[in-house]
Amino acid sequence: MKVLLAEDSLTMRRLLSSQLQRWDYEITEVEDGAQAWEKFQENHFSLVLTDWMMPEVDGLELIRRIRESGHTEYVYIVLLTSKSENEDLVEAMDAGADDFLAKPCNPKELRVRLRAGERIIELEHTLIQQNHQLMEAQAALVQSEKLAGVGQLAAGMAHEINNPVAFVSNNLAVLQRDVQLLIKLLDQYEECQPVVEREDEHLADCLRKIESECDLPWLRENLPQLFRSSLDGLTRVREIVGNLRDFAHLDQAVTDEMNVVAALESTLEVLAPDLDARQLTLRTAFDDSLSSHCQPASLKQVFHAILLNAVQASETNGILEVSVSRNESSVCVDITDHGCGMDETTQRRLFEPFYTTRPVGSGQGLGLAVSYGVVKQHGGSIVFESTPGKGTTFRVMLPDTPKSI
Repeated sequence: MKVLLAEDSLTMRRLLSSQLQRWDYEITEVEDGAQAWEKFQENHFSLVLTDWMMPEVDGLELIRRIRESGHTEYVYIVLLTSKSENEDLVEAMDAGADDFLAKPCNPKELRVRLRAGERIIELEHTLIQQNHQLMEAQAALVQSEKLAGVGQLAAGMAHEINNPVAFVSNNLAVLQRDVQLLIKLLDQYEECQPVVEREDEHLADCLRKIESECDLPWLRENLPQLFRSSLDGLTRVREIVGNLRDFAHLDQAVTDEMNVVAALESTLEVLAPDLDARQLTLRTAFDDSLSSHCQPASLKQVFHAILLNAVQASETNGILEVSVSRNESSVCVDITDHGCGMDETTQRRLFEPFYTTRPVGSGQGLGLAVSYGVVKQHGGSIVFESTPGKGTTFRVMLPDTPKSI
C-alpha cells in the first residue's frame, strides 16, 4: 500500500520511513505540506501521514486540500502532532483527519493505527465493488427492458408498416402496367392527328393545348423512372423494418450461433442515418467466416452502443473503421474513430453505470456499462485505447469456446 509521509524533521522522517518499510509499505517522503500536495496530485495514496506544524502549507491545510480534491477513493489520514489539548484535536478532526498520533511516535501504536486505516480502506473498497455490482445489475435490468421494448416495437412496426407498404406496392405495380398501356394508346392517337386536323381544326387545337399543358414528352420520358424510384423507396422501407427485426433478433432463440459480420452489418444499417448525418466514410475489414455462439440480441446491443459512441465522437467528414478478425482463441471486433478522444477522467470512469459526458437528458450513461457486463457474461472482454484529440479504438473479444450463458 502506498503511503505519503510529510514531515519537516529529517530525523523523524527517516525514523518513520524505516518503520514503514519494515511493514512493506511503499513510501513517498516529503518535507513540507506544499511538496506533499504536489505528490498527492501526481499519484494516488491510500494512507497519508502528515505532521501538523510544517512550513508553507501545514498539516491541517494539506488535509483540507485532500478532502476537497474530490478523490473517488477514500484516503485515510493520520495527523502527527505534539499537541494534546482537546481543542486542538477537535480542530484536527474537523479538518478531516481520521486519526492522530502523538510525537514521538510509539512504533506499536503507529502500527495499530495504520492497520485500523487499512481495514477502513479495505471496507471502503468492498463497498465500492458491491455498489458497482448493484449498479451493473440495475443497469442490466434496465437494458433488458429496453431490448424487450425494441423487440415489441419492431414486431409492431413490421405488422403496421408492412401491410400498407404491400398495398401501396401492389397499386404502384398496377399503375405502372396501366400507364404503359395508356402511353401506347396515346401513341396511337398521335398517329391519328393528321386526320383530326383535316376533319376538325378546332378539335386539333384543343388536343395540342392539352398536350402542352400536361407536358406529354416529359411524362413519356420520366414516368417509368418515377415508378421505379417509388418502388425502390418502398423496398427500402421493407429493408429498414427487416433490419430492425434482425437487430432485435425477433423470433429466434435467445442463445444462438451468430455470424459476427452479419450482426455488425445489420447494426450499421440501423445507424446509417447517423453516419450520413456526420458524412462519415466507413472502412471495413471483415472475415465473413467468424461466428460466435452467444446471445445475439445482447451482443448487437453492445455493437450498437460502441458504434453510436464512435459516430458521436467523430468529426464531420471523418473516418470510421470497423474490422472483424481472429486473435488466438478469440473473435475480435475493432471499432476505431478519429474524433475527440477521451480525457483521463472519462477513461477511468468509462464503464461506470450512469456516467456520461453528454448533456443532461441526452443520454443515460448505460450503454457501455451494460456492454461491459454483457461481454463479460459471455466470457469475453472489452479494452480500449484513446488519445485526446486523435480518437479511440474499442476492441471486443469473444471467446471461441462459448461460456455457459
